[in-house]
Amino acid sequence: MDFKNIAWDGISFDAPSNFEVSGIDKRFLQLDNGEQPCIELRWYDAGRTYKEKTYFRQLAKKIESASGLKIESTVLPASWKTPLKKYNTTAFYWQSDLDTGRGVMFYCKNSSKVMLIQFIGKCDEQIDNAAVTLFNSLKFHNPEADQLWSIYDMKATLPGSMTLESFEFKPGRFNISLTDQTETIDLYRFSPADVILKDCTLGEFSRKLFKEEIKNLGLSRAELEYEKGSTCMYGQEKEPSTARLALSKISSKSRPYGQIEVRYTEESNRILAVMVRSRRQIAEDRAKNIFKQYEIIQ
Repeated sequence: MDFKNIAWDGISFDAPSNFEVSGIDKRFLQLDNGEQPCIELRWYDAGRTYKEKTYFRQLAKKIESASGLKIESTVLPASWKTPLKKYNTTAFYWQSDLDTGRGVMFYCKNSSKVMLIQFIGKCDEQIDNAAVTLFNSLKFHNPEADQLWSIYDMKATLPGSMTLESFEFKPGRFNISLTDQTETIDLYRFSPADVILKDCTLGEFSRKLFKEEIKNLGLSRAELEYEKGSTCMYGQEKEPSTARLALSKISSKSRPYGQIEVRYTEESNRILAVMVRSRRQIAEDRAKNIFKQYEIIQ
């Protein structure tokens, strides 16, 4: 069985390559095996005062009120014991007229997070192998290190201090926005590029896409074309106004400095874009350096 790595909002793990993300939210993922949803993962901040029985009762009550399912504790499956031995675990199961499932809740002391993972439907050999691989490969993000994001066909490594502010996944388009006290980074992906650029240039497309940001940040454009692609770069030639700079000192949401870079390559048939907004002056190569760790997985 082949596996792929998935990294989202503070965790990463390996899953069968034919499993696809069919549900996504902040600290939530649902995986589909091509026929139906088969794995759900949720994770929560628990602090340093975690109490297993109390937390399990609270989560069980929350799930029961949302779905009507009765959650019962049970014995941890034998194949799960070794990969989960470093955690304090509570196994559970549920059953309805239409389906059944089992799962586990456990606490990671180093990250102060509670993980809830459930496997939906018949737990056959394929699902059991997927479960063991997931448990063995599961990692919690260290906020002092760079953080990996790998979802669908995109992969990026960004500063660990940044948290997920918003995201949008639609056919042919996605973007995620990460922020901290100083900076906001937005990543974009559009496809298929050959259709998008059939009647316009990359410069025309990017000017329309970032029309408001270009105007508000006072950005100027430089465009490069080469044999199998093109790049548009937007930067500030002038300092932001005194009023905007003053506002950024009293409001963490005000980001008067900005930079945008948009790239297209025939090989990937994708358009990628990076937008950086900051309370402080941005290095000329900031977007370029982000692109070094932002790629499409073919």
